[in-house]
Amino acid sequence: MKKLRARWVAMPGNLRGIILVAISGVLFASLNVATIFPAKELNSYMMAFCRYLFGSLFLLPIFLRRGLVTPFRTRRIGLHALRGALHSGGMQLWFVALPLITLADLTALGFTGPIFITLGAALFLGEDVRLRRWLAVLVGFAGAMLIVRPGFAALGVGVLAALAATPLFSASNLMAKALARTDDADTIVIWQSIFIVLCAAPFAIAFWQTPSWEHVGWFLLAGLFGTVGHLVMQYGYQVAEISAVQPIGFLSLVWNTLFGFLLFSQQPSVWTFIGAAVIFASAMYISHREAVRRAQLRTADADAKP
Repeated sequence: MKKLRARWVAMPGNLRGIILVAISGVLFASLNVATIFPAKELNSYMMAFCRYLFGSLFLLPIFLRRGLVTPFRTRRIGLHALRGALHSGGMQLWFVALPLITLADLTALGFTGPIFITLGAALFLGEDVRLRRWLAVLVGFAGAMLIVRPGFAALGVGVLAALAATPLFSASNLMAKALARTDDADTIVIWQSIFIVLCAAPFAIAFWQTPSWEHVGWFLLAGLFGTVGHLVMQYGYQVAEISAVQPIGFLSLVWNTLFGFLLFSQQPSVWTFIGAAVIFASAMYISHREAVRRAQLRTADADAKP
């Protein structure tokens, strides 16, 4: 065991991050499978609330290992709260979409995240977005249109909910990456669970549906997959550069397509894969330009210092 740990620690940080993020993708695909069944019978408010309420049970080993106080320590509670509110909204929309469209389409539409991040940076942060990045945004949007094919396929509630959830998840992921600079993975996931439960609770109470014991079993399984998945993903963010792990997100389409086909006989069209490839290429280019911009800013700051 010690030898395996030593080999793991000896690996380059980017390689460890790639492995961890790849594992988290499998766990999140398993989470989708576990939540499909109750999502067919419970409303999205109950789904978001119960998913994280039962998932918080799997955080108990952290407190047994580190004590009751240490995992809560943070100087950025406001950012944790904002992230929890945004993620809660995204989860509720996600659970609207989950039983209505295939896992492959749901995953592929999720790749539009960098498009929304670029739009948000330009519209709300005043960032100078150059022509090449705007062209990449347009290409990514075209990829999304290949998947949903408005005018050729029914543009249903599931597709609209998935598209609406994506910018909320994108903002949440950006905040998680920012938080990873100062807070450890345990702290980030704990506060995420707390704030999502708090934000979802009023809606769940207002539209309450009593879960069956079968639902509880699925929520416990989903809680295990989701909590471990978030922890593994956060560990990956902390040991690797974001640009290194970005391409691994594309594997989630493979896992979700495979699970959807084997377990639910879902057969995504060829347009799903064509559109996903176009979106992914756009997202990779946007990520590359962002990495170049950050490098240029660091160089400029270094040159400006006496």
